[in-house]
Amino acid sequence: MIILFKSVTGKALYSEQSQKDREEEDQQSKTLKSTQTNKGQQDSNLIQGQSEKPDQDHIILESDVIKTLNKLFNDNPLVRDHIEGQLEKQSQMSSQLEDDFEEDNEKNDQLYSQELIQQVNDQELQSEDRIYVGMITNELTSQMKKSKRLSMDLQSISIPNRTQSILQSKLILNDQNQLILVQDDSYYLEQLDKIIFIQRYFKQKLAKEKKEKEKQLIEKMNRYRINVLNELIQTEIKYVADLEILNAIKSKLAKKFSNKEDDIKMMFNIHEILKFNTEFLSELQKKNNLKDPNAIVMDSVVPLLNGFIFYYEYCKAYEQARKITTQYEAAPAFQQCIKESEVQNLLKGLSLNDYTIKPVQRLPKYVLLFKDLLKHTMPSHPDYQNVKNCLETIEKINDKNNSEMDVYLKQAKLIELYQQFGNIQNLTIFEPNIYFIFEDICSIYTKKIEQRIIIYAFNSLLLFAKINKLNVLEYQLHIPITHLSFIKDIKDLLIIKNSFEFVNRNETIVIVNEDSKTKEKLMNKIQIIINQQKEIFESKIDKKQDINLCVKVEILGTESDPKFDKNITFYKTNFTIDTITITSLIRFSQVVSLTQVVNKYDNKLKIPTITKSFSSKSQKVIDERKLRIEQLLQIILNSPQIIGNPEYQRQVLEILNLDTKFYSLPEEKREKPELFQNKAKLRQQKNQKNSNLEYLHSLQQEKFTSKISEDDKQVKIGPEAASQPYCIEVMVLTGQTLQVGFKKNTPTWFIKNAVANHINLKCFVDFKIFIVDTGGIIRVIEDDEKISTILDTSKAGFLQALKNMFNNGTKFQFIFRKYLYLPWRQEGLEYQQDEVRLKCLMFEIVFLAKDQTFPLSFIDFCLMTAFYSIATQQKIDRNLLKKTIPVCVIKEHSEKLWLEQIQREVAYREKQLMEFQIQSQKKDPNKKNYSIQSLSSLLMVTCFQTNVLFGMQLFFVECTKETIQMVQSKEFGIKLSYQVLIGLNFNGLHFIKPENRTWLGRIDYKLISEIKSFPIEFVCTINNCNLKFKTQTPYEIKHLILEYQQINEILNS
Repeated sequence: MIILFKSVTGKALYSEQSQKDREEEDQQSKTLKSTQTNKGQQDSNLIQGQSEKPDQDHIILESDVIKTLNKLFNDNPLVRDHIEGQLEKQSQMSSQLEDDFEEDNEKNDQLYSQELIQQVNDQELQSEDRIYVGMITNELTSQMKKSKRLSMDLQSISIPNRTQSILQSKLILNDQNQLILVQDDSYYLEQLDKIIFIQRYFKQKLAKEKKEKEKQLIEKMNRYRINVLNELIQTEIKYVADLEILNAIKSKLAKKFSNKEDDIKMMFNIHEILKFNTEFLSELQKKNNLKDPNAIVMDSVVPLLNGFIFYYEYCKAYEQARKITTQYEAAPAFQQCIKESEVQNLLKGLSLNDYTIKPVQRLPKYVLLFKDLLKHTMPSHPDYQNVKNCLETIEKINDKNNSEMDVYLKQAKLIELYQQFGNIQNLTIFEPNIYFIFEDICSIYTKKIEQRIIIYAFNSLLLFAKINKLNVLEYQLHIPITHLSFIKDIKDLLIIKNSFEFVNRNETIVIVNEDSKTKEKLMNKIQIIINQQKEIFESKIDKKQDINLCVKVEILGTESDPKFDKNITFYKTNFTIDTITITSLIRFSQVVSLTQVVNKYDNKLKIPTITKSFSSKSQKVIDERKLRIEQLLQIILNSPQIIGNPEYQRQVLEILNLDTKFYSLPEEKREKPELFQNKAKLRQQKNQKNSNLEYLHSLQQEKFTSKISEDDKQVKIGPEAASQPYCIEVMVLTGQTLQVGFKKNTPTWFIKNAVANHINLKCFVDFKIFIVDTGGIIRVIEDDEKISTILDTSKAGFLQALKNMFNNGTKFQFIFRKYLYLPWRQEGLEYQQDEVRLKCLMFEIVFLAKDQTFPLSFIDFCLMTAFYSIATQQKIDRNLLKKTIPVCVIKEHSEKLWLEQIQREVAYREKQLMEFQIQSQKKDPNKKNYSIQSLSSLLMVTCFQTNVLFGMQLFFVECTKETIQMVQSKEFGIKLSYQVLIGLNFNGLHFIKPENRTWLGRIDYKLISEIKSFPIEFVCTINNCNLKFKTQTPYEIKHLILEYQQINEILNS
């Protein structure tokens, strides 16, 4: 509800031209007070008697308030004379507003009006008389009007005086067009040189920061590159030394068994490999310069790549070599030779087989090292293509070997890892039912991204290790793989990209990959292992159903509810158990409470730490929190303690707003599948057929259709409207003005229906018809009211005195506007399916902005006007400014400055919308393609959804001292001032500070038990506290609260 409007009839002012008139009016005021004092008891009895008499005046539709005013008017000649004199002067002087009237006379007039209204204010206001009584109180309560104007005037907000320093003036920097604006244009021109200097400074600063970030990235990549090269060289030195040991043993055995030269050669077929790797190592050491990150190392290695073919020959003959070695190991002479001290010193405690398998193991190691080296070599690096060629060659040979050497490689890797990590607690890898599958290089995300992690995948676990600075492999962690494990893809975030999460009941790990291809490849390989575990579980005869339950947690995104404080972020979370999914909105405060419960019942459970230090609302922080919260919930909901402890389980589920029977839902579904099928069917029907608005619309339509005759439902629009008994003009915010004709008994609902059909609005239950009264106050007309009653209200008695004022060139104005708002997620579903509704919302924003319902900056107004111009295809000129921006705001800057900035915004936004339109069409050709105009409206509405005031009807009120004290108590904890705005939306009753539209607090509709409206007072009972507010729109506040209460009740049911 918009309540900031200029008065049409003006203030009741005493004529300055006649001192005699003033003296007479003063005398009348004194006589009136005397008369009212003498007849106070009589008037009180008269009012009381009104309520006891039978209702005989329903024919002319007058309520108790009107009757009381009529009685006062007829029984008090002085009252009648004074009111007629006042209204006559108002009619004569409506266009001559004078601000210099005497303070004493204003106080007398105000005192008189308060005494008059006080006599009828104990009668509750009814719909039949509220429009006229509202106009009466509007004219007589001049002090409230003045207070409202002063407190609602956004332009009266003081702006600190600027000094001559440009750095202390108000600057706006637009990153897109590098435009700096200041508060006043003359000052801007005077300081132009300084502004250009600052612009240049900021440009250079941004460019320098960008260059510095790029430099840091390159330095980081170079450090890793040097580390990988160092690891390659160090491991190559050790590997060549092992080959030389093997060659020395070969020479000794060849002398011992000279008659078996061919067998010895087959057993130790390493001559070519040793020769190749010695040269390979020599070139690496020769070229590697640890001090020069740009050194080219692999150019001399590339010509040697053909030497890797010796590995293929070696691996191809490896199986035959193993058979011969096994035969010789059984011979006593061979055993004796191996046991000699010289040979034992060479073997260093390892077996002969440990050495002969090293070339087989070395080739996959080359693949991993060169992958890592390529990952940390910039594409612009002069050695990048050389590294890439090396990797491709080695991978081809390795792929050939893998198919033939798979068994030997996996056995060797299993033994190697057991020797390395066999002493790690709870890590069991050397058992008959465990076998090695593959290894790869990746990164993991814990408290930060851990680089160069080697992942070893077994059939029942994932092992993560890292090579330290001493080139020693260190254990990091391991996670079991079971039939309950699953992989969860993670969309690219600011903190990590190309990542996914491996989840196993109450353990999770985020794995980060080099690019999307390696990510997909690694995900598929792990998924194959999980599928194998599922097949094994399904084949078991004695499997238990309760073990087969794993709660899956997925945070879909974040939502900021504009009806709450803008600092509150909700995490939209899916909780899935078996095949049942429940969606809930989780706040960070709930997560904090959850950790406290976990510490109480399960303090040994290892959960991610989420500190309160995350105070920023940057996307990076939100992304990090999202990951942490998701992992925490996953671990807690699948912990053994929560399954076995009912009290612990209950507290956790209550904090998360989940059903306390959450864990028993799968069993309930197995026992009563039809119950879940019916629920799913109903949910599907609701999603396919009816939105919430359509549901509310059908209820209202049924309510009115059953009570009204077919003839009274008929409403005409256009030329035919004039032939109807009643004809009014209804303005639509899109700029249309419609002639609407109807019958005497036609409710407003059917007039709304006709207007909505005329403009092709699909659903109109949330729209209302408003009337602008003679005081400029916009008042809503309820659906069950009859506009004919307002036009035909009795002209007898007191209201007859208003006849001259109403007929003095003043007409009622009727407006068709949106009034009720559902939560924005539901609103979004509605306007995305109805372009007319979207267009109406866009015009509503312009209407509210022009009326200064919420404060907007220069850039905000320019952006809004740009969207409006694109959506309506209107020319950018002064007429456009007048349509979207208040006159007082336009005057703050030159017209040229306004138009130039709007032109820039239009050009930029049109380009942005066209790119979005093209991308959207490419992504999904079958999806509905919005026009540029509709996209502009959509983007404009989306931008304004974050404004806490959008979707909220505002009412100016004055609080009593008692009300302020009660609301400030611990029960409510809301600090109010004497004057405040009451805001009403779907979420509750809000208090807003008028001066700057600051949100002060909210009261839920459930707490409001009783509501009453009087001519200038609104009273509601909240938690047994009676709160009283003076206002010019008491009935509107009452009825809107009742509507929202009813809507909440219907939708919740």
